[in-house]
Amino acid sequence: MFIKRTVSTMFLVPIFISAVIYSRGSLSFLVLILTNLLVAFGLLDFMYITNRTGSKLLRTYGLLTGLILHTILFFAYFFGYNPEQFIVPATVIILLGMFLLQLIRQDIHLSIHGICTTITGILYVVWLFSYMIRINYIREPDGRWLIFMLLLVTKSGDIFAYLIGSVFGRHKLIPKISPGKTIEGSIGGILGSICVSILFSMVAPLPEQIVENAWLIGLFLGVFGQLGDLVESMLKRNGAVKDSGEYIPGMGGVLDLLDSVLFTAPIMYYYIQFGMRIS
Repeated sequence: MFIKRTVSTMFLVPIFISAVIYSRGSLSFLVLILTNLLVAFGLLDFMYITNRTGSKLLRTYGLLTGLILHTILFFAYFFGYNPEQFIVPATVIILLGMFLLQLIRQDIHLSIHGICTTITGILYVVWLFSYMIRINYIREPDGRWLIFMLLLVTKSGDIFAYLIGSVFGRHKLIPKISPGKTIEGSIGGILGSICVSILFSMVAPLPEQIVENAWLIGLFLGVFGQLGDLVESMLKRNGAVKDSGEYIPGMGGVLDLLDSVLFTAPIMYYYIQFGMRIS
């Protein structure tokens, strides 16, 4: 498992690095394609998990509207527009469309549950994922360095938690949700995130406020990264599945790849927007 995960990581890392580097050049349309693929498979993973509980999701509608919403947000961030002027009307239209579609289908069995679950999937995958795009297109400081920091610190926490938990783990963290996770692994993951955050801030061209508070950023990203991982574990436990998919060797599905980042991206963004102004 660890070897497969390492090979997959070595394959995926250059793709993500290239996407971030060229995200502002002539190849930026490829970034839109890549992120749309991630969003699409992330939504399909979410639907796969929740469909096993009989939730009756609006699968096709949720996938199409999720991709349209992501594309709108991508161009909003790319051209520097305020996304709030798009997200509110888009959410209203998506919600109304769900109710109308359910009326046309005349399927009352678990209809409200299906609508609520579909909306949750769009918010969970599309909206939280959009914060990575939002960070990447920050002009000052250069968002590309910030997204590197976000991904490196978050995923380092995952790796440290796995390694330290495998060697020293004795006490279960939340066994009913994720039996394999331990308190020792959790602490190791957070400490790993803090160390990597400090080291990265020392070599990257980042603002002084970020360098001075690198330990705090590492702490928050380490904690919320594990919360994101646990939330997805909760969803999988509810759906009685081990992985959200089977197309990434050693990792599972796209949602297994993104689960921790979906929680850390908003934290990183709001620190940049508000934390740096306060400090």
